[in-house]
Amino acid sequence: MFYLVAILIVVIDQITKAIVRGAMPIGESLPVIPGFVYLTHIANSGAAFGILQNYQVIFLIAAAVVISLIFYFQRSLGKDNRAIGLSLGLVMGGAIGNLIDRATAGAVTDFIDFRFWPVFNVADSAVVIGAIFLGIIILGLAKEERVETGQP
Repeated sequence: MFYLVAILIVVIDQITKAIVRGAMPIGESLPVIPGFVYLTHIANSGAAFGILQNYQVIFLIAAAVVISLIFYFQRSLGKDNRAIGLSLGLVMGGAIGNLIDRATAGAVTDFIDFRFWPVFNVADSAVVIGAIFLGIIILGLAKEERVETGQP
């Protein structure tokens, strides 16, 4: 489950980014649902919300560390728990998708624009959804553990 999800996210992420890069110049914005969602081509050399622009070496190192940690947690926690494997696969696929952009283009291609939130991409969505899902799982496991041990 982990590898399948990660590979699927990378493929979808890279295909959607290639379509945007090929069809839209940077800065162009097209309405998908006017007043709600737009396709806006942005080249983001920073982190989330565009912070820390032009620190590519730091982001490449951080991505390598995160990917290594995800492999470790997958081997120790996720192999027997499909939900953890799914959530780690989402985070891994997103991390690899954005790492590919940083390594090949020096910036991440973002294009999903709700106008009230910073522009993002499929990889960003996968990381956030996977992290939220993982947090919910961990909280649920912690609650289970407290119930089993009789702790409040």
